[in-house]
Amino acid sequence: MKIQIKLSKDEAEAFKNFSQMVKPEEISDDDFMKTVFVAGCETLNRQLQELVQKYAIENQEELASSGITVVEGEDGQVKLMDSDKVETSEAVEEA
Repeated sequence: MKIQIKLSKDEAEAFKNFSQMVKPEEISDDDFMKTVFVAGCETLNRQLQELVQKYAIENQEELASSGITVVEGEDGQVKLMDSDKVETSEAVEEA
């Protein structure tokens, strides 16, 4: 896959300066750009996950009315589950 990013003159200069300061000499420019891109994607993914977690906690009632149960794990992570499956699991555990 090939991704092309068009930067303004200032953005290109800023990236060049950043690259010159932090890129190890043994890494090619292409590999460095790939690393920066992938790291940015991973960071964005973590931020989105945090936003979903926050939304789920703050909107449990709204989600419940849509048939979604918010289940908070021991580790603090929130999972969204089909309310019917949660009720079935609870019934099995009680039996």
